[in-house]
Amino acid sequence: LSSVAIAILGFLVWGHHMFVSGQSVLAGTIFSAITFLIAIPTAIKIFNWLATMYKGRIFLDTPMLYALAFLWVFTIGGVTGMYLSVMSTDVHLHDTYFVVAHFHYVMMGGAITAFFAGLHYWWPKLSGRMYDEKMGRISTVIVFLGLNLTFFPQFIMGSHGMPRRYYNYLEEFTIYHQLSTVGAYMMGLGFLLTAINFFRSLRKKPDA
Repeated sequence: LSSVAIAILGFLVWGHHMFVSGQSVLAGTIFSAITFLIAIPTAIKIFNWLATMYKGRIFLDTPMLYALAFLWVFTIGGVTGMYLSVMSTDVHLHDTYFVVAHFHYVMMGGAITAFFAGLHYWWPKLSGRMYDEKMGRISTVIVFLGLNLTFFPQFIMGSHGMPRRYYNYLEEFTIYHQLSTVGAYMMGLGFLLTAINFFRSLRKKPDA
């Protein structure tokens, strides 16, 4: 039911991107309320996923680590989205790096961690070969740390008024941009190790 509710309400929240476009206060209030409303089934999904692990036999292998990483980044993205659903707050955060960080935590972070969780889980079935579990865990940690190091500083920049799509910026934002750059390289390294791990499994690893 929560998935259906998210799918339906997802068609009705587009106006929260238009708070500063000149739309009426009434329209903004309605879209703001619907955006708050969609947080309810989304939170239910998070609690549902967490509840499936209760009293379960949890093995912290690569797919599970990516699944836990997904819960973290998706929750961060969802909670920060609530700030953008408030018109008075969104006026200040709109078109800043706060929006960039929120979007990438949900769409990039959530999608990549969930995709890699599924890919590592099904790889032995897809390829018939086993990948290096230790290398998989290492790449998972690198991707997770890199993702957070890339985008979390952008929340700070955005809350301090750093607009997105600007080549030049004030000196006070330099350290945050540098941290984001380091995080991006870390993610790239994690992706590279993942690709190498899968490629090696096709050539040298035992059959699944």
